[in-house]
Amino acid sequence: MQAQVDQLDDALRSRLLTASDPRSNWMAGQLDRGDIESQVRHFAAARMAEPGNRLYLATLALACLEPVQPRPPECDAVDRLADWATRDTDNGLPSLLLAQRARQHGNALAMLGHLDNAAAQPRFDDYWGAGSLIIWETVRALTAPDDATRLELAARLDAARVQTWPAWARALCLPKSEAVDAGVREACARVGALMYKRGTTWSARGLGARIAAYGAATPEEKALAEAAGVALRTAMGSCNEAIGKAVAGSESPDASVRAKTVAGYIAWLQREAEIGEPEACRELAARQKQN
Repeated sequence: MQAQVDQLDDALRSRLLTASDPRSNWMAGQLDRGDIESQVRHFAAARMAEPGNRLYLATLALACLEPVQPRPPECDAVDRLADWATRDTDNGLPSLLLAQRARQHGNALAMLGHLDNAAAQPRFDDYWGAGSLIIWETVRALTAPDDATRLELAARLDAARVQTWPAWARALCLPKSEAVDAGVREACARVGALMYKRGTTWSARGLGARIAAYGAATPEEKALAEAAGVALRTAMGSCNEAIGKAVAGSESPDASVRAKTVAGYIAWLQREAEIGEPEACRELAARQKQN
């Protein structure tokens, strides 16, 4: 199968050389990880074509956080992080990143203001699941010997993606130095506790638990946050097991089993994009227990 997956990968990359619609531009940007200027250019084209698409907003803003010189012109033309924050007002993640940028610029007042705003939002969402769904839908449209080949390529492309924003959050709220202002530590702890509950990926929730433990005001609060982190890792293990079971039939010789596996995988991706990875995992595990 590996040779077939490689051939399908080559076909996808050839098709994306002439990307023109928003989705193709986003996909082309995902494959241009070694060329930040080309990557940002593709992401900016997708964002301009669909300015209300939050995945495109977030992806471009996050790409523009990369510390490269010279900066891509698409990043200097507009403050992409502020653009994301103003168009996604109930999402705490862009405010958290704005706080780190304010810290970098030495603006303590703005930093605390952005942290307070982040702690008031109901979500911490980088739209990772929406990206996974686009990857699958793009690969699914390719001509392939079978769905197992498509699933393998989609999984490969998804696994190659990298979350860059946690490094910014760690620099602000999990600094290596212990010399952290008490107000910043307390504000970060509030953000971390909410991220643990409301992050749309396991990685966001795990980072939230670590931040909450780091900024805990008392030993009791620290112990609770650390226990939450342990429970989270257990839940992640159960999730990985549930996903493994869900895709186990992709190479079955029975066509009906393969079709059922693909249908289940699509349903999983759609729910992940809608409600986030942790909640979608809970639903998946619950369905498997019922069957």
